[in-house]
Amino acid sequence: MRYDGWRKYLVAGWAIIETFLFAGLLYGWAPMVWIFKQEGVYADLCPDSTNVSYFSYHYNMSTVAQSTYNVMTMGSSSPAPKTTADKEQDFKCPPQDDKFALAFTIGSAIFCASSAAYGITVYKTGTRMTRTIAMVMFFGGATMLAFVDKEKPWLVFPGLTIMGVGGLPVLITNAQISNLFVKGSSTFIGLLCGAYDASSSVLLIIKLAYEKGFHSQYSYGILAALHVLVAVSTFVFLPKDRIRKQEKSNPTDEEEHVESCITEIPNIQDTNTSVYGKTTEPLNGDLDMSEKRHPSLKSCILSNTYILHVLWVCILQLRFYYFLGTMNSYLTRITDNNKLLVSHFTNTMMYTMVGGAVSSSFAGVLYDWQRKIFSGRRSHIQRQLLPSILPMGVGSCLGILLSLLVLLPSLDILYVDFIVMTLLRSFLYSAGTTFLTTVFPSEYFEMLYGIMIISAGIFGCLQFALFTWSQSYLGAILHSDVFCICLTATSLIHPIYHWVKCRRVADFVLDKY
Repeated sequence: MRYDGWRKYLVAGWAIIETFLFAGLLYGWAPMVWIFKQEGVYADLCPDSTNVSYFSYHYNMSTVAQSTYNVMTMGSSSPAPKTTADKEQDFKCPPQDDKFALAFTIGSAIFCASSAAYGITVYKTGTRMTRTIAMVMFFGGATMLAFVDKEKPWLVFPGLTIMGVGGLPVLITNAQISNLFVKGSSTFIGLLCGAYDASSSVLLIIKLAYEKGFHSQYSYGILAALHVLVAVSTFVFLPKDRIRKQEKSNPTDEEEHVESCITEIPNIQDTNTSVYGKTTEPLNGDLDMSEKRHPSLKSCILSNTYILHVLWVCILQLRFYYFLGTMNSYLTRITDNNKLLVSHFTNTMMYTMVGGAVSSSFAGVLYDWQRKIFSGRRSHIQRQLLPSILPMGVGSCLGILLSLLVLLPSLDILYVDFIVMTLLRSFLYSAGTTFLTTVFPSEYFEMLYGIMIISAGIFGCLQFALFTWSQSYLGAILHSDVFCICLTATSLIHPIYHWVKCRRVADFVLDKY
């Protein structure tokens, strides 16, 4: 298919829609847990399991309105008022929460680990084969979740994992569409990551439908059927292999300077010049002058820049995953186990996460704006790295702020928590993905992205250790939260290191000229 004129915008729009519907459903874990608890999944593990009945939780609009009024009027130090219906369902069950926390930890870890496998698959076999495998997995995972009930609670583990793993390639393979846009590629990545952020709201829709009496089994069946949209783009819009990066014919354009070849700059120490050093001088030999020599994949992976970027993603994703994975138990604790309020704030969080579609595009626009500001720098390293410093720094600061806000268990502060969490997620994935597409050769993107996400997934297994720590003794919650603050603060090393590097390169260029 030729990607000229309106066709590339059609492909881009289709990619955003299918990313919204399927790519990030794993992050709709909070409403998913809420439904499972209403269905009595793993309720037999509760100490007082004989008093826990299998029930369907439905309430009318007047009850929701009263609950919302209570949320808006109560003080942070006052316990949430409870109705008789609340008290009948008002039980604490740490073993049940442990099971759900373990399911999310395993699911998110394998979700991230699959990125490396998909990266290799795309690199070796191309886009079509990867997406075909993913379609089969997504259908299987959604079907498993449809049959989760009190008698088959174990289906939560494979269902969540397989559905998440089956949806991720939609994002990975759609990222290459940014190569169709010489101008505004970062903005498209931002919109794509925004759709990825907002896709968790699909599970909110399933939860709201469940409250109205529409069984979740039918919702997951509809979701699996809608996955045919991915088949359309796989076999009609996208190539069998991959979309190559489009380059400008005018090498003096202010946004991107196209060099004829890549060589090392040995005079600058510790600047990863095997990755960034570029020159317009021709290479010796009989090579075609239009051909560019890229650094090897190994040199990119072992560069300080890539390693620090992976560390930055690992830390901030752990902060995000831990907040998301423990949200149900956190809400249960600060609302004094009021089921109506837990449901209300779960819905509020998911509504807020829909705003990721806007905040992620803002992160992409910010990145493009920074690239335009620094496009006139003489050093190629500066033109590549300086635009990333502000978005990366904002992401780190948002992670630190979220860790601080968690220390304030107030119902009013929860709204701020959700906003900061949404912004953190937007900058984490939008800036993190754009950095790879901007700094490193496009043909390595799937591999580099896969290695980055699998590393973050392995690192993310610490969330279960943090959850276990927070439940182990009196005061452990505070200690684990303080640890998260200190850990998140270390993510600032990434933007600070590159700012120092660019300053050194600037001094070198000034001395040279």
